[in-house]
Amino acid sequence: MKLSYQIKEAVLDNGIKCLRIELPAGFESLSDLLSSDISTSSAHWYLDIIDRVISGLSNFEQWRGNACRLEIYSDTTHVINYLFENIEDNHLYSFKCSISTMFLKKLIQEWVKELEIFESKNK
Repeated sequence: MKLSYQIKEAVLDNGIKCLRIELPAGFESLSDLLSSDISTSSAHWYLDIIDRVISGLSNFEQWRGNACRLEIYSDTTHVINYLFENIEDNHLYSFKCSISTMFLKKLIQEWVKELEIFESKNK
């Protein structure tokens, strides 16, 4: 499955500019991961742990950020928003998704690149 997405600037209701990623329904937790947990200063931790699994140094790793937990296997990573994980009556929000580990690595790299551009323009 090819996941379509778009990274773009947005303005919140309170006027604050931010960077957002638009993803298909069912990938809300991936959007939460990028917007809540991945920053220019934290991305290297995520990429390092993903590389440990991709390279075969580890068969499985788990990583927890501010809002999301990653369960990383060599081929697939599960992204779980643990803040919403136990909400029973939430049919409009997908708190968990699975994506290719290689794709997640590339997406994080692209997100950080766009975030650096956004931050330099909005100092």
